[in-house]
Amino acid sequence: MFSKIRIAMAVAASAVVLAATSGGAAATPRQLTQPPRVVTGEVIQGGADGKPHELLCPPEENVYGGGFSVTPGENRRLDWQSTDVLESRPNDAATGWIVSVRKYDCPPEGAKGAHRPANLTLRVLCTEGASTPNG
Repeated sequence: MFSKIRIAMAVAASAVVLAATSGGAAATPRQLTQPPRVVTGEVIQGGADGKPHELLCPPEENVYGGGFSVTPGENRRLDWQSTDVLESRPNDAATGWIVSVRKYDCPPEGAKGAHRPANLTLRVLCTEGASTPNG
C-alpha cells in the first residue's frame, strides 16, 4: 500500500515535470510556432519570355520554396506548345525565388495577331518572423 508521503512526493514530482515541460514549450522559437506564408508577386505582363524574374521574401525572411503560374493576355489563349521551364530555384542568399520560363499566348482561333510571351506570376513560400529556416 502507498503511504501518504509517497503519494505526496509523486504528486510533487509530477507537478515539477509538468511545469518544466510547459515552460519549455513557451520558450520555443517563433519560427516553430508560425507557419510559413505564401507571398504572391504582381502579374508580369509578357513575363514568360525566357528571362529570369525574381520575387523576394519580406526583409528578415528566407524562402522555403517557390513557383509560378502562366496566364494568357487579355482576349488571348495559351499556345498549344508546352511550357519551357529554364530555371526555378532559390536565389543565392535564399531570400527569394528565381524563375525563367518560356510560354506563348496567341489570339483566339480565326483572329489576327502574332504569338507573344504569356503573363507570369511568381509565388514564394517564406519563413515568417525568422531570419533563417533553421534558426
